[in-house]
Amino acid sequence: MHIRIRSSIAAAILSLICSVACSTDRSVATPGNNFTTADVAKLKWIEGTWRGMDGDKPFFERYKIEESAMVVESFDDETFSTATDTDRFELKNGEFGKGEGDKRVGASEITADHIQFVPAVPGKSNNFRFERQPDGTWIAVLDWPANGDKPARQKIYKMEPWPKK
Repeated sequence: MHIRIRSSIAAAILSLICSVACSTDRSVATPGNNFTTADVAKLKWIEGTWRGMDGDKPFFERYKIEESAMVVESFDDETFSTATDTDRFELKNGEFGKGEGDKRVGASEITADHIQFVPAVPGKSNNFRFERQPDGTWIAVLDWPANGDKPARQKIYKMEPWPKK
């Protein structure tokens, strides 16, 4: 009987720990401040030209790692002739991110297979992450927390090498 009670208590504790860990809200995470050039180098897998789909509308991007920065160029079409937007994520004082003030986002985690970005000021922007896939593609996952009467939502874009090989 003591074994059964201990097992039940252990199961209850494990369940509580799991529910707390699984409910961790990324929207309250803060950008890390101890990243290095070596961490940025882990993102070499994202270099190249990519096509994503937003519903039935394609979009095109080019990613380049430059020592302690990641440059992202957006294009209207697959010719990559004219950039419509350019973002530069830079490593500054251990933080890897882009933007200023309330619009700043920074990495909270960098691994060999993904990077997680969070707003520097919680609630001022959405979270997003880039996840490397085994088939040579990657996905961009955008998360918006619940806000007022709007429920939390998520959007996922699959990015494929372009042109296709």
